[in-house]
Amino acid sequence: MFLARTLLLLLAFVSLGPFARAQDTRDIQIVVDGTPRRALLVNNFGPDQAVPVVIVLHGGMGSAEAQRERTGFDRLAVTEGFTVVYAEGTEIVPGRHAWNTGFLMRRQVGLANDIAYLDTLIDLLIRDHSADPRRIFLTGGSNGAMMTLVYATQRAERLAAIAPVVGAMFSFEMKPSGPLPIMLINGAQDNEVPIEGGFSRNPLVSRAQSAPYMPLEDTVGFWVEANRSQTPPLITTTGTVTTSVYAPTPNGAVTISVVDQIGGHGWPGKRPVRGTSNPIQSFDGAERVWEFFKTQSRVP
Repeated sequence: MFLARTLLLLLAFVSLGPFARAQDTRDIQIVVDGTPRRALLVNNFGPDQAVPVVIVLHGGMGSAEAQRERTGFDRLAVTEGFTVVYAEGTEIVPGRHAWNTGFLMRRQVGLANDIAYLDTLIDLLIRDHSADPRRIFLTGGSNGAMMTLVYATQRAERLAAIAPVVGAMFSFEMKPSGPLPIMLINGAQDNEVPIEGGFSRNPLVSRAQSAPYMPLEDTVGFWVEANRSQTPPLITTTGTVTTSVYAPTPNGAVTISVVDQIGGHGWPGKRPVRGTSNPIQSFDGAERVWEFFKTQSRVP
């Protein structure tokens, strides 16, 4: 009887294979400008390895746990062999957080230094959690996408690639220090962050804006110039999704824009958080982002 139970436990462990590591979740605690901050790390590796790390930023009024559940990066981290870190912004009401992009929810986030927070987090991941400095990736949805774009313009040299999802830029004043591969994902029917730019059509969001969103077309142009990407793009359409690829020049980086013509606001492939905007359903957001990230690596 004992032998039979032992064999069953062994078979269960073998059948899990790499999924066993998925349970290795760590709550990272750091202090930034005297303020305690945190993040969730999933799929930790040993000290003798250098692994890719995907940092995921939640949207406005979100949390690390909510973004973990919504995006589904855990499964990919285990099967593809990378660490995923769910970062967390400033708490504005219990359990709900936001990022300081400089132009949204300024009253709520105050003077939170999220550039320093991400700097500190990346340093810790490299020092203590086997992060490969050449393969640190940043993605996020909505307000998290906006923070991804803000950080990328100020710290391009720290990242291998970025993938802002259903987000926008507020300003083109800050230029990245060098080319940085980027894939922007947006829905043409997004009413909260419209690709035409301007103010959100959601009154709650628009009242929290201190500047209009830049149009997606202009944002793509900004990154094509910053990345020294080739023009015109290679454009392909599959179903409702149009993908424009501006190939890298020898000393540049690729710029990709993915637009779903019937997609709205939210993480691609997931149910809507609010009934007013249906997220992109034509692909899974985490899968699409990782397919891009795994082809990229920062040149030392």
